[in-house]
This record gives sequence, structure tokens and C-alpha cells, in this order.
Amino acid sequence: MIKRAPTLWESVFALLSMVVIITVGYIGFGVRVEPLMIISAIVAGLLARRVGMRWKDIENAICQKLIQATPAILIMWTIGMVIATFIFSGSIPMIIYYGLEIINPQYLYVCAFLVCVVLSIVTGTSWGSAGTIGVAMMGVAAGLDMPLHITAAAVICGAIVGDKLSPLSETTNLAPLCAGVNLYQHIRSMMWTTIPAAVISLMFFFILGQQTEITSTELPEGAVETMRILSDMYNWNPLLLLPFVVILVAAFTKQPPVPTMVGASLLALAIGGVYQGFNVVDGFASAITGFTTDMIYANPVSDAVAELLNRGGMTSMVGIVVVIYCGYAYAAIISKAGFLETAVAPILHAAKTRFSLIAVTLFTDLIVLCCSGSSYPASIMTAEIYKREFVERGIDRKVLSRCLEDVGTMVAPLIPWGGSGAFYITTLGVSAFGSEGFVPYCVNSYLNPVMALICAATGIGIYKLSKEQQKKELEELDKEENAL
Repeated sequence: MIKRAPTLWESVFALLSMVVIITVGYIGFGVRVEPLMIISAIVAGLLARRVGMRWKDIENAICQKLIQATPAILIMWTIGMVIATFIFSGSIPMIIYYGLEIINPQYLYVCAFLVCVVLSIVTGTSWGSAGTIGVAMMGVAAGLDMPLHITAAAVICGAIVGDKLSPLSETTNLAPLCAGVNLYQHIRSMMWTTIPAAVISLMFFFILGQQTEITSTELPEGAVETMRILSDMYNWNPLLLLPFVVILVAAFTKQPPVPTMVGASLLALAIGGVYQGFNVVDGFASAITGFTTDMIYANPVSDAVAELLNRGGMTSMVGIVVVIYCGYAYAAIISKAGFLETAVAPILHAAKTRFSLIAVTLFTDLIVLCCSGSSYPASIMTAEIYKREFVERGIDRKVLSRCLEDVGTMVAPLIPWGGSGAFYITTLGVSAFGSEGFVPYCVNSYLNPVMALICAATGIGIYKLSKEQQKKELEELDKEENAL
């Protein structure tokens, strides 16, 4: 049990220490993020001991936090299976092949953005979109000798836009649940920030694509060689699209994602074995340890093809899970010790206007996101801190729920020590920062918080409560607090 409340300096130090450790270690010296998060957790743990927490309390808090992460971890394991088995069947390679044949390089970024928007909306998962169509788009970019980091940014931006607007998305359901509003009211509220940001992002990728110089109407020699090898390895047929169809149909019928993706993987294995004539034993092996071209092709392949296809498998997600464990250890400590609430209390007190309240809400969500590496605790903790404040100031809580996603969903891919950032780095095979990092090009992630601030300043899209609604909602909040 906590013996006393943390002081302000203890709370601020617990948060700032993580920022400094990550900034100096990861960005400054290139140290892996896992040990840096462990060091941050140790610092937070020592401060937690100061306020009276025992090791047993810390251990229990970490365990509870990891239980919250389990659904996301299960999805990661299955996405690893999907990538490997969809390559085994030829589903992803076929999209790469025809993408190289059809897509004009000047429109690659736009195509990557739009197809990921659509797939994320219908499936409710940005990770699933990036892990299937996104991987295929990266293959097309590699074949066309287009910058992979910009293509990755287009994939990520499209995936998170669709995820944010999908009623099937976990984060889109979590945010209104935390704020206490209706799901579809929440989605309508998000249109004010999401649609303008998405349109500007689409224009950005269109302009980048138009700046691509096409010196010849012929495909690059490397792309031609890639297509030749893929044709030798696989038999093309619309049948190969069935695993994608299974995922889409399941999304429309609101089936849970994990069993859906497992079922699609099994179908892909069957197609690889029956139609392609591959050894299904190798297919099952690929689902666990990753696909390699020597499983289905006896001849040597080019480095480009090997880089495209040798990927996936459950074990490819181990690194992401380790990052989550390390990040959640730190998040559990600062949450249980009360460091976060104490640190933001003075900021909340100073937020006198509508603009400042929304700005502080976005900032708090960002801090929790950076500290925890996940939008889940960011949504939960930020909503708990601010939902009464929004009601007392006569602002509908669907504005609060929108703020949670304007940062939590949209900025999460930029946090490389978080689950989302680590997933995209691993799955798309690009770095987050540096000269070939995707972060500078993920304009959608920056634009959504900016749009939220513009709405706050102008009053556009700010839903207000009537006196009767305000009184009713305050009574509901009182009942919730008394029930705890």
C-alpha cells in the first residue's frame, strides 16, 4: 500500500527521468529502447519506494498492467502468422507482382494511403492493414526503387486514419468508453479533426509522388527480375485473394480479430499446400519461425526478393512483446504510485479557458502515451483525470473522447519504444528516426492534434452541454465515484 501521496517534485522527476533517459540513450546514442525503459522503471521504482510502496505492490501493479496488454499481444502473435502464411500461399506476393505491373510510381504513396484507410475501416485494425496490404505496398516500393521510409509513412498514416474511424477498432471503442459517451457520437465528433488532417495528408503524399522523376516508361531492371522470380515461385489465381476476403467478411460481420486471423492463416496454408503444391509442414513452420524462400523454391533468389519474402512468423513479434513488457513495467509504477496525477494537477489548475483545457488534455495524453508506450493507458488515465472538468465547464465529453484519439491513436506510431511504433518498425522493416526514418513523413500524426487545437480556439466542432445535460452528467459522475 502507498504510505503517502507523492510530492510534486517526486512526480515530475519520475516523468522527466524517463524522457531524459530515452532522449539521451535512444536518440542520442542509439541504445536499444528495452534497457532504457528498464532503467526508467528502476528510477520510478526507487521513487515509489520513497512514498511507501513495497516490491509486492509494484509487482502486482506490473502484472495487472500486463493483463491489460494481453489482447494486443495476442493480435501481434496472429499478425506474425498472417504475414508468413499469406506469403506461403502467394497472396501477398500476388499483390506485389500486380502492383509492380499496374501502379504508377507517382501514385504509389497515394495508393498505399488509400488502400490502408479502406482496409483499416472495414477490419478495425491498423496493425492488420499494415501487416497485409502494407507489407505488399512496401514490396511494390522496393521493386520500383521508391523510398521505403516514405512508403511506410503513407501506409501508417492510412492505417491509423481508417482505424480511428472504424467502429470495429479497439481504440475507437475504448476512448468513448473511458469518456462515457456513445461510440457513434464519438466517431462523428472525430470527423472534425480526422477528415481535414487526412485530406491534407493525402495531398502531401500526392505531391511527394508527383516529385518522383520517371526517366523511363519501362520497369526498373530489379523490378523485372523480381516479377520473373515471383512468377517462377507461384501460380497466380484470384483464389489467392480468399484469405483477404475472409478477414474482410469477418470484419463486416463483427467477428473477433484473433480467431479470424488464425482462420485466414489456416486457409492460406491450405491454398499453399493444395493449389501451389508446397509442403504444408513447411507452411506450419513458417507460421512460427517465419517464411523463407527455400521452403518453396530450390533456386537462389536475388537479395531484393529475399528481403521481400523472408519475414513473418510468431517469433518475429518477440521483440515487440519485450518492448511492451518493459514499457508497461514503467507505466504500472507511475500509475500506481500516483506520480502522473500529482504531476498534472498544477497544469489542470492553470487551465482556465476552453483552449487551455483541451491543450492540457492533449498534452497529458501525450505524456502518458510516451511514458507507457500505449494508447490504452493514455486513454484510461487521461479520461479519468479530465472528464469531470469537461462536464463542469459545459463541454460535451465526446470532445474529450476525440482528444484521446487525436493523440493516442494518431501519435502512437511515432513512439518507437511503444507497442505501435515497435510493430511498424518490425513489420515494415524501416527505422523510425534518422535520414531514412518514417517519423518525419507521418504528417497525419502531427496534424490531428493541431486540428484539435484549431477547433478549441475557434469553437468549431466543440459540442456544448445545456444546463440540464450538465446537471444530469454531473449526477452520473457522482454516482460512479460513490460506487468505487
